[in-house]
Amino acid sequence: MKRILSIWPATLLIVMLSTPIAHSELMRGGAALSSVSSVIKISREGNDLDPLTKGEILYIFTDTGEAVSQIIVKDVFSDVIHSEPLPDAVARQIRETRSILIFSNLREYGDFIKAFRDGSMDSFREFIMLYPDSELREEAQRIFDGLVYRPYKIKGSPQALDEFTKKHPDNYYVGSALKRRDDLRYIPVKVADKISRYRWFISTYPDNINSGEARERITAILSTYDDADLKEVASYPRNHLGKKIKFSSTLHSALPVYVEGPSVGRKTALFSSPRNAVDYLNFQVAEEDIVLWRLFASRENENLVETIQEFEKGDHILVYGVVFDTLGGAPWIDVDDIEKY
Repeated sequence: MKRILSIWPATLLIVMLSTPIAHSELMRGGAALSSVSSVIKISREGNDLDPLTKGEILYIFTDTGEAVSQIIVKDVFSDVIHSEPLPDAVARQIRETRSILIFSNLREYGDFIKAFRDGSMDSFREFIMLYPDSELREEAQRIFDGLVYRPYKIKGSPQALDEFTKKHPDNYYVGSALKRRDDLRYIPVKVADKISRYRWFISTYPDNINSGEARERITAILSTYDDADLKEVASYPRNHLGKKIKFSSTLHSALPVYVEGPSVGRKTALFSSPRNAVDYLNFQVAEEDIVLWRLFASRENENLVETIQEFEKGDHILVYGVVFDTLGGAPWIDVDDIEKY
């Protein structure tokens, strides 16, 4: 016994493709049995059903995928298409069961509906095997691929998405998975919006689709640093206190000359450094006869620390940082970034 449902009105709007459909392509939508005759009516209001011509054969199914009949198009009007009359027994059965009707120009559409209602990978795998040349194969494959992708997507971690792309490289959703994985890795970096995080991100994931944006953000952030002269900063540090500055110099050394353990730079009982060697790398820069030695790179910024350690004495560099203190009449600078030029 078919499921008892309210019959669709004859004026039902059909969900159709908006472009003309060639006969070899899939055509599908809703249909209704006339309440006064045994003619199947297909609404064409707001749809383009021009490919349907007199004499064309269509297949009618219930919404459960059960085949009802095949029909022959009899008349094509401006707003509705009529079939040849159904056999009285078929028309009576449709009315008694109050079946929702679906039409298609493909005989296998009923099996597609059944696979869709079942919703399992096995059902779509079977459909693909049974109808390898069907116009519905691509859609069935896409649904099958979506079911394969679903558990990895639900896990939602970059690691799970990586596993999916490696195990199923030909899956329709590989592109979506790669984008989702890349975005998940980039979002916390973007939220932090720090040069150090962007540098780490680019070096760790150079092929990430967001690496270009990360480079743009680095450029944008560095543009907010004001040009300064090393000699002027050394002579008048208070003028730059709390400011983001950039200045050119040469690398003097990256040795902890003035930072020695937790009690860094303790020259006298009255002098104590606000930075320590455990958490910071201390390095020095020079310009002619002036040496600035209170420059600090946080060891949390591993890329910056490695970059400084790779440079050699005398390398020309551009330093980006903030003067955070003027203890002892000298500038104490937290370095955010450094470039070789």
